[in-house]
Amino acid sequence: MIYTPRQIADFFLYVGKDDQSMTPMKIIKLVYIAHGWSLGLYNKPLITESPQAWKYGPVIPSLYDEFRQYGNQKIDIPVPENPIQDEKTNKLLEKIWNTYGKYTAIQLSAMTHEPETPWSITWEKAKKQYKTLNLTIPDNLIQEHYTAKKA
Repeated sequence: MIYTPRQIADFFLYVGKDDQSMTPMKIIKLVYIAHGWSLGLYNKPLITESPQAWKYGPVIPSLYDEFRQYGNQKIDIPVPENPIQDEKTNKLLEKIWNTYGKYTAIQLSAMTHEPETPWSITWEKAKKQYKTLNLTIPDNLIQEHYTAKKA
C-alpha cells in the first residue's frame, strides 16, 4: 500500500510519543528513510509525495508545512493509535523505528547528507545547473541507494 506522508508521520508520532526529540526535522527524516527502505526492499514507494532536495537536506514539503510551527521543539499533538493497518508496512515501520528512532534529528540529517546520497547527488547536480528550487529526488535514485545499503 501507499500512504500519505502524514499517515507515516502519525505512525512515528504514535510510537515515539514519549520521545522528546520528536521534532519536525526528525519526523521528516524518518518518513524519508522509511520511503527509501520501502523502495530498496520492496521496489515500491511508501508515500504519495516525492521528497525534494532542499539546501539543508531531503524534505517532504507537506510535512514541512504541517509541522514547521514547532521549529526545533517536540511535536506535541494528540495522535490516534497506529494509523497503519497493513501488516507488512507496520513491520517495515517498526524496523525503521527500532533502527533509527534512537537518533536525533541532527544525527539523521547527517546520515541523509552524506556524499553520494540521493539528496547530495540531486542537490549538486542542480547547483551546477543553477536550478535549486523544488528539486524532486527521483525514486529510482533513492531506490538504488537503499538497495545498495541492504547488500
